[in-house]
Amino acid sequence: MINLYDYKQKLQDDGIIFSFSGPMSHEIIEGIGSAIRIKIGEGEGGDKKAALKVFAIFVEQVENVINYSVEKDYEDSQLSFGIVVIGNKDGHFFISGGNKILTSKVQKLESNLSKLTAMNKDELKIYYKEKRKAVKEDDSKGAGIGFIEMARKSTKPIAYSFETIDEQNSFFTIKISI
Repeated sequence: MINLYDYKQKLQDDGIIFSFSGPMSHEIIEGIGSAIRIKIGEGEGGDKKAALKVFAIFVEQVENVINYSVEKDYEDSQLSFGIVVIGNKDGHFFISGGNKILTSKVQKLESNLSKLTAMNKDELKIYYKEKRKAVKEDDSKGAGIGFIEMARKSTKPIAYSFETIDEQNSFFTIKISI
């Protein structure tokens, strides 16, 4: 049996204040989002501005899992599997998300994220406006706007990684700092 106390202590030592792994849906965003806003924005020393940014990035990350995870309950399922973690370390919040993607998508995704990490805030603002006007790509559900939004809100460059699972699948992880 897993020792949940040790697991909880490890999360706490890593600054994790919230962790969810499993099937994600739009309904989950609402319920968990309320708890996040209360925990960060209304608790002792609450920071409502930070709570709004954390919530916005949390939503983007859950949307990413819902829209792009290849791990589903069954084909055409509304539930997509992934993980989202929120933490506070060294006085800064971070939001990390991860999900299984097709390895064939890694190169394009890495190219897009690399481009965003190289941009400053003014360049991100201009790029965001351009993308809002652009036609969506066939396999995109938002023209990459979510990643741009996260990059604009982040106080550090986006951190991301890809871990090969097998020939067809990789695990995509992204971290945003506030």
